[in-house]
Amino acid sequence: MKTIRSFLILILITGLGCGRSEETHTPLASKVAVTIEVPVLFPDPPIVTPARELSGSSTMVTPTAHSESTEQTSGSIVSSLTMSPDLCMDDEGPDCATLRLGDEYLTTEAPRQNFLYSCEGPNPTAPGARESRITWINFAQNTWNFLQKLWLPAGEFTPAAGTYSQDITDKERKITFNNLPLDGKIGDWPMTQYPDLTRIDGNPGVPAARESSFVYALNPVLADKPSCLPLGTIGVTVNGVALFNAADGRGDDAVAREIVDVFGGHPAMTMYHYHFIPPRLDTEFLEDGHSGVVGYINDGFPIYGYLGENGNEMSNNDLDECHGHDHDHLGYHYHATIEYPYTVGCYKGIVSDGNRENTRPRRP
Repeated sequence: MKTIRSFLILILITGLGCGRSEETHTPLASKVAVTIEVPVLFPDPPIVTPARELSGSSTMVTPTAHSESTEQTSGSIVSSLTMSPDLCMDDEGPDCATLRLGDEYLTTEAPRQNFLYSCEGPNPTAPGARESRITWINFAQNTWNFLQKLWLPAGEFTPAAGTYSQDITDKERKITFNNLPLDGKIGDWPMTQYPDLTRIDGNPGVPAARESSFVYALNPVLADKPSCLPLGTIGVTVNGVALFNAADGRGDDAVAREIVDVFGGHPAMTMYHYHFIPPRLDTEFLEDGHSGVVGYINDGFPIYGYLGENGNEMSNNDLDECHGHDHDHLGYHYHATIEYPYTVGCYKGIVSDGNRENTRPRRP
């Protein structure tokens, strides 16, 4: 059982380009790693001073580390926290340094293992990260490095308290939540106060409370055939945060490309949400080491964390076209993985009309 989360603080030396292009990026030149073991349930990443407060500085001191941008035009300093949870630090599951980029694994035709079966095709005009400034994706090999990805750090942003409740009857499970994390873990939004991150992803959103509710069958039923996933909410985590599918508005791999905070989420306008399961939520385990429930999908089936039977980390190869399976007394259920599509590839069960209507579109 993994009860201690490890955070790997990497000093990044990056080169930021100009404008959006299709160029291939050279891997980062060097890094120095320091591993800190934090024996708490929900460890707090160190606070990093916003770049706007460091304008014109040549050095800085933070509780973690600093890196100076090699971009000659601005001379600004990039300060960031990169992370590595336990599931990236063992020999099980996918290699976090060479994760498969999901851009080419979205389909609107039919469900397929390893794919996201989306109700919407790609929208190239939608906002998104600037490809030419992403340093952690190897576009030539269509892979990305979770350990080198930049995340919005923790800071002073303090929204309203998160809410999450379940009202269970003999037939239904009603979940009400406000899309803010129940554990209070959220990054230093708005990201516009971090110019170097904003140059990569111009998301101006600020999370705010937004109450939502879904009613799920207590005993969900498998559909005759899987159905596609919409834009917007496809489920909710037990942390009270909406879960979106793996794609951004352009149809690309949202987890690989977009800047999210060190706690795993970001806003679509004001609607905070996750595109994957933050590993810190995977803390409850069954007797054999199998992960506990980390959320519910809109067809009513639960999604469990990263570990399957006997505590073994799951990969896409262990799961069906919808990113789930059926075993033992658990019945059918989905699993989180650290590889695209991360949570759900399609709906395996029947989605009620009410739950379809309650989904919220992401920022256009």
